[in-house]
Amino acid sequence: MQILLKISFISLVLIFLSSCETKDPSLVEYLFSKDNTKLNALEFDPKDAQCPKCRMLLDTKDNASQVVFSDGRTYIFDDPGCFILWLDKLQVDIKDVNIWIYSKDSKIWIDAKKAYYSIVDKTAMGYGFGAYEKNQPKFIDFQEMRLRMLRGETMADPKIRKQLLSNPLK
Repeated sequence: MQILLKISFISLVLIFLSSCETKDPSLVEYLFSKDNTKLNALEFDPKDAQCPKCRMLLDTKDNASQVVFSDGRTYIFDDPGCFILWLDKLQVDIKDVNIWIYSKDSKIWIDAKKAYYSIVDKTAMGYGFGAYEKNQPKFIDFQEMRLRMLRGETMADPKIRKQLLSNPLK
């Protein structure tokens, strides 16, 4: 009789566990807004936002970004590298989301996919990708920034940092 009870209990536990979703908890825990139906960048107090990737509280809008899904869900990040890694982990196609980033030169929210990126700026997580509205020599575009981030070619890597600071063209 005890064996039958144990088997029944184990079966129920397995059924329960198999029905659980395995979505990233950051989708719920760090949701900044769920009703951004205009899909625009939202104004906010940085102290009210927390990055879903690194879990840090923001202290400034500098280098902050917002990922807005088509259903209006909006997430705020403290470093451009964080949203790249987070979207990659969730296997979200970049084409399916609006991404806004706070421009260091114009001090407004701009389309992150159209921004230009420095590779040696000081950023919250130390990746080095500061966003600018206007292109300058040695800046890279969004796709190159994303590729470098996914490869780990950032200022956070000591070898890369040394290479970039001695020859920022690479």
